[in-house]
Amino acid sequence: MLKDLSYDINMLLKQLAQGDEKVFRLIFDHYKAPFHAVAFKMTHSANIAEEITQEVFVTLWVKRKLVAATKSPNKYVLTILHNCIYSHFRKLAHERQLRLKLEQEIGNIENPIEALLDEKEKRNVLEDMINKLPSQQKLIYKLAKQEGVSREGIARQLNISPNTVKNHLTSAVKFLNTNLKKSISAIIWIVILIDL
Repeated sequence: MLKDLSYDINMLLKQLAQGDEKVFRLIFDHYKAPFHAVAFKMTHSANIAEEITQEVFVTLWVKRKLVAATKSPNKYVLTILHNCIYSHFRKLAHERQLRLKLEQEIGNIENPIEALLDEKEKRNVLEDMINKLPSQQKLIYKLAKQEGVSREGIARQLNISPNTVKNHLTSAVKFLNTNLKKSISAIIWIVILIDL
C-alpha cells in the first residue's frame, strides 16, 4: 500500500522516525482517503471512519520509530488500521454489554423514583402508626427501634425496670404489626378497586 508513493518508503519512514512533520503530512495526505474508505466500509459511519483514521495516524506518529525499523512497513501500517477498527468494535461490544446489564438492573427495580416514593409512603404509614401508640410505649419504641438504645439503657433513662421496658416494647410491636397489616390490606383493596 505504501508503495504507491513516488518516494522511497524506507527513506520516508526514516525521516518520519526523526520527527519530520512534512513527511508525516505527505503520508497523511496520501493515505487518509484509502484508510477512511476501509474504515467506512467496516463501520458504515463516516464519523466513526474519521475517528478511526485519525487514530491510525496518531498511532503511526507515536510509533514512527517502530514503523521505520520494521522489515514490512506496509504490513505494520495496515496492522495499525486493523487494530484501530478492531478496537472500535470491541468497545461497541463492551458498551452493549454494559447497557444490557444496566437495563436488567433498572428492570429489577421497576421505576427507581416509584420505589423511593413507595419507601417514603411506607415510612409515613409506620410513623402514623407509631404516633397512635400510648405515650410511654411510643417513647420506648422510638428509643429502642429508631435510636438503638438497649433495654437496660432505656430502663435507666426512664427510671423503670427492664421488664417494664420489655412489656411496653412487646405491646408496641404487637399493635404495630396488627395495624400495619390492616393498613396494607386496605391499600391493596384500594388499588384493586381503582384498577377495576
